[in-house]
Amino acid sequence: MKKLLTLLTILSLSCTLLCISGCEDSGDSVYVDEGRLVSDVVINTSMDVFKGMEVPIEGQGFESGDQMMLRAETDLEATTEVSSSNLLTFTLPDEIEDGHTYKFVLLRGDDYQVLGASTLTVKLVINVELDETMSASWGAPAVIRGEGFRMTDVLVLDQAGGSHEITPSEVDDQSVTFIIPEGVAEGESTFTLRRGEETQELGTTELFLSTSAVVPDKEGMTIKGIVHSNGQGIPNVLVSDGDLITQTDENGFYWLASEKRNQLAFIILPSGYDVPTQKAMPQFWKPCTLDASTCEQLDFKLIPTQNDNHTMLVATDMHLANRNTPLDHVQFADGFVSEITANYNSFAGKVYMLNLGDFSWDLYWYSNKWALPECKAAIEDFNFQVWSAMGNHDNDPYVADDFLAEAPYRQYMGPVYYAMNIGKIHYIMLDDTQYTNDGGSQGVVGDREYNRTFTAKQLAWLREELKYVDKSTPIVVGAHCPLYNYSGIDRVTTAVTNVSEVLSCFDGFKNVTFVTGHTHVNRNIQSPSFSNVYEQNVAAVCGTWWWTRNYAGINICTDGSPAGYKIYTVNGTDMKWQYKGVDLPVERQFMTYDMNEVKNYWATDEEAQKAFDSGNLPNRRNDYNSVGENEVFINVWAYEPGWKITVTENGRQLDVEQVWMRDPLHTISYDIPRGVSNSLTFPSGYCPHIFSVTASSANSTLEISVTDRFGNVYTESMTRPKAFKSDF
Repeated sequence: MKKLLTLLTILSLSCTLLCISGCEDSGDSVYVDEGRLVSDVVINTSMDVFKGMEVPIEGQGFESGDQMMLRAETDLEATTEVSSSNLLTFTLPDEIEDGHTYKFVLLRGDDYQVLGASTLTVKLVINVELDETMSASWGAPAVIRGEGFRMTDVLVLDQAGGSHEITPSEVDDQSVTFIIPEGVAEGESTFTLRRGEETQELGTTELFLSTSAVVPDKEGMTIKGIVHSNGQGIPNVLVSDGDLITQTDENGFYWLASEKRNQLAFIILPSGYDVPTQKAMPQFWKPCTLDASTCEQLDFKLIPTQNDNHTMLVATDMHLANRNTPLDHVQFADGFVSEITANYNSFAGKVYMLNLGDFSWDLYWYSNKWALPECKAAIEDFNFQVWSAMGNHDNDPYVADDFLAEAPYRQYMGPVYYAMNIGKIHYIMLDDTQYTNDGGSQGVVGDREYNRTFTAKQLAWLREELKYVDKSTPIVVGAHCPLYNYSGIDRVTTAVTNVSEVLSCFDGFKNVTFVTGHTHVNRNIQSPSFSNVYEQNVAAVCGTWWWTRNYAGINICTDGSPAGYKIYTVNGTDMKWQYKGVDLPVERQFMTYDMNEVKNYWATDEEAQKAFDSGNLPNRRNDYNSVGENEVFINVWAYEPGWKITVTENGRQLDVEQVWMRDPLHTISYDIPRGVSNSLTFPSGYCPHIFSVTASSANSTLEISVTDRFGNVYTESMTRPKAFKSDF
């Protein structure tokens, strides 16, 4: 010790000279020139370390008996071992302090050499590797990699449902092994290391758990697994690969003799359960990763829940493509996502969403680098599950084959058709677009055309799936393209080629509701051929493909509906619904137009005249020539049979007539400003939910009342003249 103190008294006097003549600082490391004792030593200028860590130093000229000392405000001797002339190892003493800079001093007899200096960040463990996802099994070992773990440590696993304290089962130089307790749930999990009074957060991962049960092989079966709740197998759950359907046995085991055509398997969610959720995506399916001849085990977890009463949001045609001004995904985030998260992320009851397709826009997948993964990220803040159907624009535009073009969808979103029981409602999601995409090839976008039809394989699967559903169960079917169109107020035409074939699958079911998108308008149609089938075609979240915010400051669909979604309130088997315009109260269900003012706009507005004269809006100058003096239009966006519209003027009830007309607000928000200099795509369309009344004068006030099929009453006291402008 006396020798050590003698050396230290001169160390401070020599340090400056040593660093000038013997050190070179690169910013990350200190390099020592050919020195008196050793050479070719590299010391990092900063290090993450733990107490008791063995630190190796490489160099030339180490000798047996060499000792390391760490110098700062206090001087610490370190246990040292010289393995060879090229390697010295010393152990960091427990007295090292976090954030201090220590000089590394080599002692040899009466001589010494400063090898360099390093700022030490002292942690419990270092080099921790915790991936974004961790797959494990209840009661089975899991591993977190890192250096410095001790058997006396405690791992604290924090989840939304509570915390779990876990004692390691094994520790080595590179990892800690622990057993997943039975009470741990799947989902976002944060691991913290506790050692006495000290703690260190190791990171957060998405935990995916399965049972440790081994499902026995069966001859000819290529997919097997268990459906369970916290490790307990659940019998009679349906499992499918998109071609075959089977049921779990009394142990919750299932087997499928699958050709793995769809490269996945999924469960048909039974009533009384949920599946885990990962960033708004329900985890009801798993990909196949082995070839068709090799059996693989795919397990599914269910979570008991009470969801007979729930809210189902139905949204469609988001068309996110990283385009327009403001950018579509910015409009989406500021409008739809902001509203949905504010209203439903902390909602008291169970909430789900059906996404009816055209989540993306195939034309811009590659040019704008915005495809299905980016769309998924745009809704990951939803605190509820989004169950999706595939739209025509969700296909790979480089592929001229329907099944192959669906591959990215199956990879990122799951099966293109499937079913689930949520409460007492049986939901089915189908794919009614057959992508042809002539000219598509690797690196080349095809014409992106498609047929509106249900494939034979899908219909065969649907017929088999419905065998397991009681005929009295209400059915809700989600698909992208509508079954029917209007070609006039009372003229319904078929929009999908094999409507009769798909609807005949539901023979004997009492209540079948199709919810569809694609058209970007609101329409509600009773099937003319199947009395048990009612279709609700829902307007688009994107409005007119995100154009009208730029032109007019509002987001509006081609039928005059505000961009929005439908809210279904489900109590047991009873369903009620309302359309909801984004940024509008749900009490707003219609728009009124003083047609005197609209006709004046058509005749005098300068921009309108430029658009009419451009040739881009042929005959549109004549849109309202047939409209009489003092007429008022009422566009009831979600009108359907059973609604009642009454209008009074000075206490006198006026006759209400349903008319087949274009919506004026959409025209001035899109057709006219775009038509001034551009050819017109997505123009205003004729719609069946506009109603007309004729007042006795231009200045009277009209009292308007609209009552929906569930008895909700929506009113407006319309003071006239009412200005006409691009504003809801």
